[in-house]
Amino acid sequence: MKSLTILVCTWLISLASYGQVTGKLTDDKRNPVPFASVALILAADSTLVRSGLSNDSGAFHLLAAPRGHYMLKITCLGYANYLSPPFGVDTAYDAGTIPLRAAGQQLNEVVIRSSRPLVEQTTGGLIVNPQTSIMTRGSTVLEVLSRSPGVILDHQTNAISLNGKSGVMVMLDGKLLRLSADQLATLLNGKRGEDIDRIELLTTPPAKYDADGNAGLINIVTKKNKQAGTSGSVSASAGYGKGAKAYAGAQLNFNQGKVNLHGEYSYSHGKSYALLLAQGSNDHTILGGPSKFHYNGESDPFYNYQGFSAGMDYRASTNTTIGGSIEYGITTEHTKSHNFGDYALPDTSLTYDSQLSGTNHIHYLHPNLYLEQTIGKTQKLSVNLDYFRNQTDNPTQVQSNSSNSVFAATQRNHAFANIQVSVLQADYTHTFSKKLQLETGLKGTGTHSQSTSAIENLLNGTWVPASAGTSNDLTTLELIGAAYAVLSWKPDSLTSLSAGMRYEYSSNTTGHSLNAQYNVDRKLGKLFPDIFLSRKLNTADQLQISYTERITRPSFADLASYVAYNDPTSVFTGNPALKPTVTHNFKLAYNHGDYLFSILYSYDTDPIKGIQGVPGLTPGLVYLMPENADWQNNLTGQFNVPVKIAAWWQMNYNLSGGWHRYRISYFPELLINSYFSYSLNFTESFPLPKKYAIELSGNYNSASYEGNVRNYGTAVLNLGIKKGDFRLSVADLTRSGNYRGFSGALIIDAFATRVKIDYRPESYFRPIIKLSYSHSFGSGGKTAVSKNGTKAEQDRL
Repeated sequence: MKSLTILVCTWLISLASYGQVTGKLTDDKRNPVPFASVALILAADSTLVRSGLSNDSGAFHLLAAPRGHYMLKITCLGYANYLSPPFGVDTAYDAGTIPLRAAGQQLNEVVIRSSRPLVEQTTGGLIVNPQTSIMTRGSTVLEVLSRSPGVILDHQTNAISLNGKSGVMVMLDGKLLRLSADQLATLLNGKRGEDIDRIELLTTPPAKYDADGNAGLINIVTKKNKQAGTSGSVSASAGYGKGAKAYAGAQLNFNQGKVNLHGEYSYSHGKSYALLLAQGSNDHTILGGPSKFHYNGESDPFYNYQGFSAGMDYRASTNTTIGGSIEYGITTEHTKSHNFGDYALPDTSLTYDSQLSGTNHIHYLHPNLYLEQTIGKTQKLSVNLDYFRNQTDNPTQVQSNSSNSVFAATQRNHAFANIQVSVLQADYTHTFSKKLQLETGLKGTGTHSQSTSAIENLLNGTWVPASAGTSNDLTTLELIGAAYAVLSWKPDSLTSLSAGMRYEYSSNTTGHSLNAQYNVDRKLGKLFPDIFLSRKLNTADQLQISYTERITRPSFADLASYVAYNDPTSVFTGNPALKPTVTHNFKLAYNHGDYLFSILYSYDTDPIKGIQGVPGLTPGLVYLMPENADWQNNLTGQFNVPVKIAAWWQMNYNLSGGWHRYRISYFPELLINSYFSYSLNFTESFPLPKKYAIELSGNYNSASYEGNVRNYGTAVLNLGIKKGDFRLSVADLTRSGNYRGFSGALIIDAFATRVKIDYRPESYFRPIIKLSYSHSFGSGGKTAVSKNGTKAEQDRL
């Protein structure tokens, strides 16, 4: 927190040394020149500092700039480019009336070197450009995502929330990753951060996107290469925290004439460490009554990942493109943990000591075919066919010495899941005029999920089921049909209006469950409307207003009937009876140049809360599973403030937070809670001569609540150093990224739980240092990505 305070104070002091630049543009007849591009550039090296447009009367007003010497560059269609003499900016500078000459007598061109801002705002949400950050190269996609504004990653459960809300869905190139939180983390940890083009944080996505995700959508868009010829890149990274990390990958792209071929291979290895400390009291009849305990869980896992992808795009004619791709990933996760507990009962005490080991094999397959057809000059049709398969086989074995338990000294846990998703999608666009456009489409999704699980005890040399409620065999079939239409209208150059409707009908059924309560036959048909209005107020200000309605269907992992061992008193499991969450969003956004502000109000019915301790089939055993709360209200604001002190010092601050209120009735007594939380992300960049650069970044997440658990604040500080193709990164420089919580903070649950939790990830013990190298060759630098287009399915796997 001390580092954050110093940086915030530095930023506030720096604002006092800022000035503004104004002026007016006319033609040779003294008529105003509207909508001309006005750029403020440094006189020393022509680096872009600010930009804007002239208004209807030809006047322009550029935002505050640091004191220094600048030039104005003005461009407008039909007029010669204008470059002003250098001038100084103190508190303000009035350029007066600038006459522009008709095209024909051009000034010499000046080269303006600029890059995309770190954060941009659209009607749907924020766009983050991670390549602006030094920390991106050498980081995994999951690490880059966790540093994005408003994104909070729970390192203990791998759950992702956005602006204080859980229920966010993650997409990769427009396709929902239908994976559990752990599987999603494994997939994103196997992909390179430097392959990302942008991250779209869509809190209010329009109707052309799937309606899934009550907290919004996170769309991770990878780079695409359309340059002709042969190109590619090689990259590698190595690092160490408490364990070694390594990555190596190669990409190759061939684009010539009508054919574009691309392929990629990557390998990553990661060894980690974590320590879980818990102490408190609860009442478990399975142990014989109320107890006070101390519990330590030490894990030393590692994983290996191999990913393959290949694809082809064929331009059959100027109007027709067909193609396809295939992606295959293999992950092997080795689990090894040592758990120790000391339980003090009313008339006795017992200790628990166990060794848990296992190997989880994950296979991910995704083939795709697509067709894009242009019809005349105003119509476009695209058709996509996708298939996903995610298979997980996770056997584990536990050796323990606890006798007061439904579990024997030797036990094994088997969990198998096979999820298959087929998607057919067609999208059609008709541009009637420059002011009016229609987008419409159809989509069908079929999902078949099979999961089996069991915990077995070794008794007298024979494996037998531990007890009722610790095994299951469940098949789930889900069908979703969707149709949407979006009409976009631009009545003038300053105003845009978009209205859309999306209808989705879903059917969800389960079969041959060992638990009767998991026999589900649920059907839901619902219309999801949205409307977006955007208006430019002047050259610097823009206002956006929107309303959207969304739904969050439970992930297949949340619905699965698996049962996994946790400790002698609890098991992890899914909840096939989970209901979907329906959300209404109202958003007001305002841009003042590069400064971004937004306010979002949302109302959720049946919000899904993850990892809740509730009773189950076995008396006294705690079932850790997701549950539906009754409702939840959220009022959140977000502010993004970029500051450029000088050419060698740039800053970006993003603050998001607000008020939250929810009601839960699955506890023995009704729980209604209100709280305020916020998160702060910042980046300090220092571009230096000779291809050097330094970056300091970090985030602070305030205290918050999840159900009956209070989560305390966390802070992380990162450092990056760049020299040419090499990057050195240090994550969690201050070793402060541990998670602390208190379960039972608000009411007394069914087990009288009052437990303090301290989860210490690898970086708590030692900062994670990585050195990376990446080199591009040929005519381009990144493999092309096929145009497959399903947007919804991978996120729920």
